[in-house]
Amino acid sequence: MKKPSTIALLLLSVCLLCNFCTEIFYPEINSELSILVVDGKITNSGEQAVVRLFRTVDLIQNHDVKPEVDALVTLHDDLGNVDIMNETIPGVYINTKNSIKGIPGQSYWIEITTSNGDKFESTQEQMPDPFTIDSLYGIEEVRITESGNKERGVRFYFDAKSTFRNANYLRWEYIESYEWRAPEKLNTKKYTEHPARICYPVVDYNNINVFNASQIIPKIATQLSTSFIAVNEVKLQYQYLLKVSLYCVTKDNYIFWDRIKATNSSNGDIYDTTPANINGNINSCNDCKAIGYFEASTINVSQSFFSVSDFTTKFRDYPEECETIDMLMSDGRPDPNIFHILRTKPGGKFATIYVVRRIECYECNKIYPVEKPSFWPNNK
Repeated sequence: MKKPSTIALLLLSVCLLCNFCTEIFYPEINSELSILVVDGKITNSGEQAVVRLFRTVDLIQNHDVKPEVDALVTLHDDLGNVDIMNETIPGVYINTKNSIKGIPGQSYWIEITTSNGDKFESTQEQMPDPFTIDSLYGIEEVRITESGNKERGVRFYFDAKSTFRNANYLRWEYIESYEWRAPEKLNTKKYTEHPARICYPVVDYNNINVFNASQIIPKIATQLSTSFIAVNEVKLQYQYLLKVSLYCVTKDNYIFWDRIKATNSSNGDIYDTTPANINGNINSCNDCKAIGYFEASTINVSQSFFSVSDFTTKFRDYPEECETIDMLMSDGRPDPNIFHILRTKPGGKFATIYVVRRIECYECNKIYPVEKPSFWPNNK
């Protein structure tokens, strides 16, 4: 089973514990109530529409979800076409025939009938015209950390534009991958069956990014923020790949995500937006409850490579996590699945100091994938 989607995790954080805040907020609802979480999307990319269905499990004791299986999910458009969506893995439904295509200007909605007979229907969404990513770049700057300290590094941004008047609301996601090289070598010992010293970590960011371009003429949005690489990181040492997916969404979809962002960004003392206001566009045909959204959006994707040679800021060239660690232990030894022992030295009458380094610093495939991710260009 795949992990819950971003929307499922974010909505659960709003409805269950607001885990980005300093206080836990529990809505006044029956803790035994199981709520359907809907995360669906159709775009103009030509790819199949996808709907993910999950159920919350004991809202107070269990901050988790389980897939909603054996549901009947149908996709509709305003031309009268209907697609039955097939459950490809538990809780994930796809219109495998792909007979309904995402086209700007057309409207789409879904109907859901669960295995126990509960019925839901999304509000119709008219797919807006697209924005396109104009450029993707990094700016050397200083940010303030959560502890209040200043930290130098590079913030990555993109500019976007549109020639369409109804392209007004933006949401974007981004994912990064980079070449990570194990800085140390072992002589004869090995920890994995096929040791590798070059790997390709992937970081998929789940933060919420939205922008209201409805008052902008011409439709040009600049310095839309993505990832930040601090000077103590080695992501830029060889090749760093940033991929941005920009969605042009409806006003209702923008409001939905903006409210979730406002709630998750609260300091935990006063909530400007309550979970009751973030139901989305999923309506029940009876008395059961659902949260989430089925969106019709246009998408534009852009990606670029960067390295230290693109910037004047000096980044460290040795991974911070590969520095040696002194571990004082009076019983047992460091976990051999995590640490490589370099040497030992006395630590007192009943203790030993183990000087260790993490295993991935010799064989990066211990924690990182060796294969380049699917979105990494083959010629790089």
